[in-house]
Amino acid sequence: MNTDIDLIVEAAARPVSAFLGVRLLFEQQEERFSRFRPSSLLSALNAGVTVYDAFFIEACHMALDAHAFTGDIFNPMVLPALVQAGYGVSFDELSESAAAGAPMASLVPDPRDAIVFVGGGVRLRSGQMDLGGIIKGWTVDLGIGLLARDYPDAFINAGGDLRCCGGEDATGGSGWLVAVDPRAGEAPPWEGAMTGALATSTTRKRRWTTASGGSAHHLIDPRTGTPAESPFDQVSCWATETWRAEVWAKAVLIGGESVGWQAASAGVRVLAIPVAGEAQWFG
Repeated sequence: MNTDIDLIVEAAARPVSAFLGVRLLFEQQEERFSRFRPSSLLSALNAGVTVYDAFFIEACHMALDAHAFTGDIFNPMVLPALVQAGYGVSFDELSESAAAGAPMASLVPDPRDAIVFVGGGVRLRSGQMDLGGIIKGWTVDLGIGLLARDYPDAFINAGGDLRCCGGEDATGGSGWLVAVDPRAGEAPPWEGAMTGALATSTTRKRRWTTASGGSAHHLIDPRTGTPAESPFDQVSCWATETWRAEVWAKAVLIGGESVGWQAASAGVRVLAIPVAGEAQWFG
């Protein structure tokens, strides 16, 4: 997933088994869903193979749900557009190259037509899939689920997608002290004690120079097939599950203010940071 994973638990003894279990979970998910591993189930699906794996099938259903509840702004079928824009290799490799990609307007398939469930498996009728952040968020949820029985005070953060349960802040109140990443030289736009899920999506980090000398980022607007042009460059969302927070954060960043109010109407709290100006809250 090309990110650091932070895992914190409160325990009387060193929780080695907890750390090993969560690490194994992330590795298993990577082997299922990484588009950069030729051996992954996602690579097989994108090559035309029918995939028979319960976790993979569940993820596809989640992606279709996300497409519906974001009003089609979340679309897992953006991989060809992402590669066209230049993100065809892992970001470590991409950042080492001088220039890559040529973003071009294109039609992104409707996942309701492209994803087919058949005979206990799933295949693609058209296009190619990238499940990216939704899997990262979901894996955080699964990790907290693994820990919850034995470690009721636990915290997992996977590159800004986090979920926590229990905990106690410095004043004796409940929750984990969390801060949203600020702009350089500024104070965090929000910090406080929380439980539940928080996900932050930004276009400040995964950016690159295209072959024409322009700038591109990794969030594709499915309505155009090109990197999103948004008034925001960072969005944070609070929800009961990390994968939902992750989906909404990306959708608001892509879709702008109208999608922010849509998220708020769905019970999601949203903090949007514009490219210039003051932070804006929805919900």
